[in-house]
Amino acid sequence: MKYDSKLFTISNLITVSRLILLPFIVYFLITGQRYIAFAIMLISLCSDAVDGFLARKLHQESEAGKVLDPLCDKISLAVIVITLLLLGAIPLWGVIIILSRDILILVGSFFLITHKAKVFKSNIMGKLTGGLLGAVVLAFTINLQLVGEILLYLSIPAIAASFGIYLSRYIKAMKGEG
Repeated sequence: MKYDSKLFTISNLITVSRLILLPFIVYFLITGQRYIAFAIMLISLCSDAVDGFLARKLHQESEAGKVLDPLCDKISLAVIVITLLLLGAIPLWGVIIILSRDILILVGSFFLITHKAKVFKSNIMGKLTGGLLGAVVLAFTINLQLVGEILLYLSIPAIAASFGIYLSRYIKAMKGEG
């Protein structure tokens, strides 16, 4: 197996740290210590911005990072929204919409990687949607139900648009156009 010097970078370690924080977030959520969970989520969300910035600034962008970052984001989001659902803090319909988009994107990404050896960089709509979903999760975490629901309704067009962009890119790549 060939060693990839771009695998063990500062930005990739920051990305993986989000998965390390995840059990702590879940623990504090299920033990009712939501403000501690909220604080850890904020750290995790900030690290998501920092890892990409550092990858570009330190010239550490890599194929591994392009896979790790969205994968860690999707795992973290899924675990947190399912935990919030089990605690009765977020509506089931919202979890279904959020997870459906992410599952479809993961399946599409898997096919692109295995059949076309292609990985997409994130786009501005995906980042906007991620930020909006982060705000949704944060609101529900600290029991701001009305704010969470408003943000969830506002996120639906962003979710649809980001998925549409991904789907368009996916179809072009599978046709060999992108």
